[in-house]
Amino acid sequence: MAALNLSKMSQEEVIQAVIDHGGAGITKCIQCNACASVCPVAKAGFSLYGRLLFRKLQTGHYEEIIEDASSWACQACNRCTEICPRDARPFDIVFAFRRMQAEELAISTSAFTPLMSLHATGHAVTSEASKKLRQQVGLDSQPATSIEDEQAQKEIQTLLENGPMGELGIF
Repeated sequence: MAALNLSKMSQEEVIQAVIDHGGAGITKCIQCNACASVCPVAKAGFSLYGRLLFRKLQTGHYEEIIEDASSWACQACNRCTEICPRDARPFDIVFAFRRMQAEELAISTSAFTPLMSLHATGHAVTSEASKKLRQQVGLDSQPATSIEDEQAQKEIQTLLENGPMGELGIF
């Protein structure tokens, strides 16, 4: 797989790359900020989230954002997609940008622990603190995901090992 060279891409090429990486809604975003109003990344104070990320991509300011770690803080809660009035699917755009970052090897060190956990267990967040939080709000301590499904875990491992992340040699 050839790496993207964003520094040589035009605004239109960046938008097309986002679309090609799964973020087809990038052209639908009208900067209403609904996504940011429910985003844990925004609430945590990261510098680049939701509409700001999308605007930077839409306007071709990709060189200044390619190495920003904010996109790696997304916990895939999908609240942004649920609230988006334009069906831009902000979650898909964030993950498309992350795929682009992975191809450029611009991966935040903060992403490695969740990635290793995802590879090992099938779930990105498995800390004791997260288990306690889940119990405090009335949920099972373990999420009902692939964490209890060996076949699903093997499929996740295969995907991680054979995609851009596998090329990093961290698994």
